[in-house]
Amino acid sequence: MSIEIKISLIMNQNSYPGREYLNSLKNSNIKVDVLCIGRFPKRNRIEDQRCGNLWKPKSQEFLCKYHDFYSFDSLKSKRLIDFLNHKKYDIGIQGGTGIISDSLIKKFNLGILNFHPGLLPKYRGCSAPEWQIYEGQKIYSTCHIIDKDIDTGDIIEIKELKPSKYSYHEFRGSIYIETSKFVVKIIKEIISNKGFKKTPYKQNENDARYLSYIGEEKINIIKKIFKKNEE
Repeated sequence: MSIEIKISLIMNQNSYPGREYLNSLKNSNIKVDVLCIGRFPKRNRIEDQRCGNLWKPKSQEFLCKYHDFYSFDSLKSKRLIDFLNHKKYDIGIQGGTGIISDSLIKKFNLGILNFHPGLLPKYRGCSAPEWQIYEGQKIYSTCHIIDKDIDTGDIIEIKELKPSKYSYHEFRGSIYIETSKFVVKIIKEIISNKGFKKTPYKQNENDARYLSYIGEEKINIIKKIFKKNEE
């Protein structure tokens, strides 16, 4: 008797990362339930500006044809809690939403996965892709299990990403496109192995750093780094 792994993706309505992940899962014939939180516009103007309008994930309307969407007012919604109690998911995927409470995390048998665009624990917090470029490092994504703190959960796998380095806008616009490939890889392994391929391991707190928003001054330096690459 085969055991079905029950998977859902949690995202704010119209989340760009969530939509990117869902499209890659669709392209790999992996259907997941989508827990869609709140009400947000189709366009994320901050993300559009950061990516120079180069990142255009498939619309939520398009993705609704392939995945089942369930809408909730907030992560604190009683209806969401009741829904999770009924569904009993094995795995959740963080697809771009607010901080998920410990009580919500515990509703998932194997936990909720986050795909952080940085090497953990060295690049916790904000602007991880930019900090890695600024410090002359490779670009990584870390798949880890969410816990009550930020970017501290046990690690499933770390993968080097290959984003575009033609310009800063193309670099930023390709981060989650590349990350979505990592999402598919991990989810395929979980489905195939009926759980994690390897035992998740704890982060080394001696190497931990929390980084804040990198700021426009350093972003301009990064843009110059990309310009040199172009030349």
